[in-house]
Formats: sequence, structure tokens, C-alpha cells
Amino acid sequence: MPFRLAAPWVLLLLLLLPAFWLVARTRQRRPPATLIIPSARLLAGVPVTRRQRLRWIPAALRLVGIALLLGALARPQIGRASSRVPAQGIDVVIALDVSGSMDDPGLSSGSKLDGAKQAIKQFIDTRKSDRVGLVIFESQARVISPLTLDYNALDQLVDQMHNGLLPDGTAIGLGITEAINLLRSSQARSRVIILATDGENNQYEVEPETAAQIAAQLHMKLYTIGLLAQGETPQTTEIDEKNMQKWAQMTGGFYGRAQTEDDLQRIFQTISKLETSRIEQSHYTIYDDLESWLVVPGLALLAAEVALSATVFRRAP
Repeated sequence: MPFRLAAPWVLLLLLLLPAFWLVARTRQRRPPATLIIPSARLLAGVPVTRRQRLRWIPAALRLVGIALLLGALARPQIGRASSRVPAQGIDVVIALDVSGSMDDPGLSSGSKLDGAKQAIKQFIDTRKSDRVGLVIFESQARVISPLTLDYNALDQLVDQMHNGLLPDGTAIGLGITEAINLLRSSQARSRVIILATDGENNQYEVEPETAAQIAAQLHMKLYTIGLLAQGETPQTTEIDEKNMQKWAQMTGGFYGRAQTEDDLQRIFQTISKLETSRIEQSHYTIYDDLESWLVVPGLALLAAEVALSATVFRRAP
């Protein structure tokens, strides 16, 4: 069990005890009142009594008693119970495009959506004290999971993401807006949005640039990811890389292009390194005071010193 002193500075007073001991010894050696005798030879051969040999005991009792009381004033404590306080890391919302084009082949052997889901699950598995939320969007946006530390539940929800949950389309602005709404009340030191899509915005209820501006004003960071099939180029797809880069830079994030699962995983790993929580988990311990274990014997020793000085070791004036 953990042990500590709540006021350890009090122990500095122990340095004064040697001075008290010297004073006590000096008093013991002080010559008694003068007694006129005819000759010193009359005291020769007088044995030293036991009381004289043990006259140091009252002073020793006093010093030990004072030391115990000083130890009590230092407030020794021992831990009785300990509980873990969850660390507050970063809050991340992943906004994923699940429109019909995401079912097209791409990102290695599977579809773009399959590759994105796999990378998201690996990203979630690397979290330790960071809350993660999920948003999907087509022509509309929907929250799949609020911010949570239940990574097992998040993995299951990612598996259930598929096309057709919403009317087809690509509402990037709405996807960012829903992510902002999840993060708005967050008190985390860092709030992050990761948006992945294979197309350009074609729903204008909320413009992506307007949503990015709101995120920047609220000190949220936006990372955008463009998903391309192998062999595709920005010129042969509908991805608006120029604007996606602009939206991310407005918030202090970056844009990344992924044409394979490895590309996508590297982007998520880069984001993870940039947004790694550095707040360690802390422990809260309940302590019990131990002063009484020192006060009682300390007072008892001082009482014994007073009693012995007044009786057995009483000095004549």
C-alpha cells in the first residue's frame, strides 16, 4: 500500500533534538550545591549507584517522545483504496462517404468502402483513451455512433456501414456539419474530424467550405481523404482534390490521397501520430491518517519522563 507524509517539512525539526540532548546532558553534569567536608578522602571508594548510572533515562524518554510527536505532526498516511481516473484524450469523429460509387472496385482487392472500413477499424483499435464517433453521408448525413470509448461496439458498427442507408448523393458539407455537432460540446484538448470520400459535393444545403470555416472557428481540425481506385487520377474522377486540400488547411489539417489499402492505412497512421493523446491515466488514492499511532506512545513517554524525574530520578536542590 502507498505511504506518504502530508507535511514532511515538519521532520526538519528533528534536527533540533541533538541540541536538546546536549542541554539535558549538561544539566545532568552540573555540579550540585557545595557541601563542605573535611577531606575528599572521605568520599573515596563510595560506589556509583544504579540510579546514578541510569539518570540518562528521563532525557532519552523526553527526546523519543518529542520525536514521535513531531512524526505525528508530519501526518503519516497509508493508502487504503485506489481507483483509476479515466484519462481525457482527444475526440475524433470519422465521417465516411457510403454513396453508391463507394461500392466500385478499388483499394486493392475489395471495394473502396471495404478498404475504408478496414482502415477505420485498424485506426479505432489503436485508440486507448480517445473517444471516437461515426458519421455516414450520402445525400444526407446520419450519426451512427456518438463519441464513445467502447471500441468493440464501434468495430461492429463499422462492419454494418453500407450503401443504401440514405438516398444516394454526396453531401460533404452535411457530413462535416454532423461531425461538428458531435464535437461541439466536447471538452477534449483536441477535436478532430476525419472525412473520407470518393466524389465531390453535389448537395448544397451546407457548403463544405462553410462547414470547414465553422470547424476552424470552433478550433476543430479537419483531415480529408480522397479515395481513388487503382489507375484512377483526379482528372478521371469526380474528386475535388483542390478544394478538399483547402478545407483541411483552413483548420490546420491536411488532405491525403489513397489508391490502395496501404495508402489509406498510412494516412490514418499519420493522423494518429499527429493526434496522439499524451495525457496519462491517473490514480486517485484514499489515505488513512496514522497520527494516533505516534501521538499516544509519544505522550506516554513524556508522561513517564515527568513521573521518573519527579520520583526515582528527582534531583535535590
